[in-house]
Amino acid sequence: MDIKTLSKKLKLSITTVSRALGGYSDVSEKTRKRVKRFAKKYNYSPNPYASSLASGKSNTVGFVLPLYGLNSNQLNQASFFDFISGTTNTIHSENLQFFMMFVNSVEEEKRAYEKLIYVQKVNKFILHNLKKNDSRINMLSKNNVKFVTWGRTQSLKNYSWVDLDNEGSVNLVMKYLIEKNHKHIAYINIVENYNFAYQRQQGYINSLKNYKIKFNKDYYISVKTEEPDQSALIIKKMLMKNSEITALICSTEYSGVGAIKACNELNKKIGKDISIITFDGPVVETLTTPSLSAIGHPRKELGLKAIEMLLEMDNKDYKPKSYLAEPEIIERGTVHTVKKT
Repeated sequence: MDIKTLSKKLKLSITTVSRALGGYSDVSEKTRKRVKRFAKKYNYSPNPYASSLASGKSNTVGFVLPLYGLNSNQLNQASFFDFISGTTNTIHSENLQFFMMFVNSVEEEKRAYEKLIYVQKVNKFILHNLKKNDSRINMLSKNNVKFVTWGRTQSLKNYSWVDLDNEGSVNLVMKYLIEKNHKHIAYINIVENYNFAYQRQQGYINSLKNYKIKFNKDYYISVKTEEPDQSALIIKKMLMKNSEITALICSTEYSGVGAIKACNELNKKIGKDISIITFDGPVVETLTTPSLSAIGHPRKELGLKAIEMLLEMDNKDYKPKSYLAEPEIIERGTVHTVKKT
């Protein structure tokens, strides 16, 4: 069935039916519900390309996925697609299009956004891997496009975001380990220009202060490369130099994988000689041996919240919102209790 036939059945104009299906507020809620009920009854789906031509803007959600930096590693890409899977049901039910571009450099990323905005007429975006100061925020704001971020910058003004409580997550893990008598706790992070990494660093440092444990610079690593083998080598060197370490907190899945490899090479029994806990993801949950204890990271839930916020922005009275997911410990047997001496 086409929109002309549906309009005749409803005894409404094609314009009214189109705007009702689009959720426009100039059509009464009663009419919108009636139109959507008929559309469902007769299995009518609006043509997104026709809607784009009519409005001058595409009914599309744009994603730009960098394949450099943090996302050069496939483990991190897996977490991204886990997040995206949380958006798909809503994207389909709302007859949205999904447009993803892959880029290999900062310059390519800038051109990708320009192409999506000016050529493809995309006016909805979800951003991820936020830097402490992220130029994409200003760029999208200046172009009057709608966007939600997965993560936050240090400035939280005038945009909507979803995120895990990163500092709170590390506070929770430190409490969990200290209650198991760990005092020599190491943290493996990534470069702190990513805001989530900076927040997790602050959580580690502040927790040490709260428990009156002196910060040991040899127990903190900021990995500048995104390859698990490099993480493994760096962690192995740290453990060889500081054999008293009893627990490793890993900020990313690839460092969790690296920690397993390093401990295996040093014949340290994970969950007995040394504890490993990481931020959760599809790899450490199902593909590592052993499966690592983790801080739960509800990526699908965050994806759903992000797309819901993005759609709410079509309302004229919308104001920026935020959603902060609370952390939880997922025990999988890789954290042990240290015997008191």
